[in-house]
Amino acid sequence: MAAPVRDNRPPQDTGTARAGAAWPGFGAPRRRGRLRPSLRWTGGTRSWTASLTLGLLGIDVMAMAVAVAAVTRDLSGAAPAAAALVVVLNTAVGLYRPRLLPSPLDGGLLLTLCGLVAGMVAASVVRSVHGTQWIYDVALTGLLFTFLASCGRGVFHSAVRAARRHGNTRSTVLIGAGYHGHRLATALLDHPEYGLRPTGFVDDTQEALSQETRVPLLGGPGELDEILRAHRVRAVIIALPDGGQEARKLARIARNLGCEVYYAPEPGDVLVDFVPLGENVRSFPVLRMRPPPQARLTWPLKRALDVAGAAVGLVVVLPVLGLCAVAVRWEGGPGVLFRQIRVGLDGRGIRVLKLRTIKPDSEKEAATRWSVADDRRMGPTGRMLRKSSLDELPQLWNVLRGDMSIVGPRPERPYFVEQFSKSTPHYELRHRVPVGITGWAQIHGLRGDTSIEDRARFDNHYIDDWSLGADIKIIVRTVWCVLRSRGA
Repeated sequence: MAAPVRDNRPPQDTGTARAGAAWPGFGAPRRRGRLRPSLRWTGGTRSWTASLTLGLLGIDVMAMAVAVAAVTRDLSGAAPAAAALVVVLNTAVGLYRPRLLPSPLDGGLLLTLCGLVAGMVAASVVRSVHGTQWIYDVALTGLLFTFLASCGRGVFHSAVRAARRHGNTRSTVLIGAGYHGHRLATALLDHPEYGLRPTGFVDDTQEALSQETRVPLLGGPGELDEILRAHRVRAVIIALPDGGQEARKLARIARNLGCEVYYAPEPGDVLVDFVPLGENVRSFPVLRMRPPPQARLTWPLKRALDVAGAAVGLVVVLPVLGLCAVAVRWEGGPGVLFRQIRVGLDGRGIRVLKLRTIKPDSEKEAATRWSVADDRRMGPTGRMLRKSSLDELPQLWNVLRGDMSIVGPRPERPYFVEQFSKSTPHYELRHRVPVGITGWAQIHGLRGDTSIEDRARFDNHYIDDWSLGADIKIIVRTVWCVLRSRGA
């Protein structure tokens, strides 16, 4: 039997939806510049992780300052510059990433290389002429920094482990009370130095009810939200034999409540042959769930790029906008700008600006008609604007206001968001980040009358794998597409 084919065409208006009223978030107060998701219960995980990170950062700053001062005997500009640089380099190579059981030997080679680079800068500040003395200063500074930083980290990690053995651990819930989950819970109870204290299991299978354990069964997956709140849980470990969609849903619930989330595949699982693990609990493989884009260190740079890009872009394209506005006014009369309600971050309504390419007969038509690409009412100016994407330029003002980003999922009208959320898998997850002028789906040709399911998949992939480099890549490819006149 042939596989069923999903109908990706937009739904037809039945007359029951009103423009701007189909989406529940519309009408809520706009949160200007809001880039972080709301967390109803933050279990202290971020402050706990931040304290460990700040401890390592302080050790590296002191170690580099002492190393530079001891080797170059300069306390003015060389030591602060080298200390700041080594922190930046260590952050870039991931030496401050949280670990379950840290060791002073973790990243030893990277620590040495970063120390040598910072030592090179310090020696260059002190020695204006490079020579034998400069090379000696670089090598000695790098090695002395590595020694001091490793010793400091060793003492720090020992103190952290001792504190954990004396009860300074995080309340942890394990999802999955099968044989694998019970072995993992036993390992954590017997070895508190990992910092995770099993509070209970979440499961609803007969296997969970029949197990004898030192950890109680707290309830089923449907009660996860209440369980995490009631027990003030700070970490969640998913130990289900078959993860799938349920594990992903539960993981996101826990992460949105501020918990650190881990996935523990069974030893020998095929997953461990494809994904670098990096973490373990007594050699049980453990994967740490990546934080949402808004919680990553580089996310503020995205907003900075948006503000700078939108401000410069508005100045540069102002003459072009003026000419386009005159052409639109000449062809279609007054009303050059077209304001339309779209769904943005967290499902909230925003007013998106565009240059008008056609005059809709009514607000209902503007809100519920899918495409006007072949509309006979559109004149040559409107067609040119749509083909070249110049009609999107006013949205730079939306970016500057904080309603949108330069790169992100394209915003859709409330009527279609409501329909697509019911018919397309994971469509609603597109609203986890600010919407954008261009995006990963658009540069792959998914504009206009194309598959909604494909768009949702591309947009969610962009969010899951977000990086600042990906944004820059999308911007460059967007410029290339516009120059080739591949607008919709």
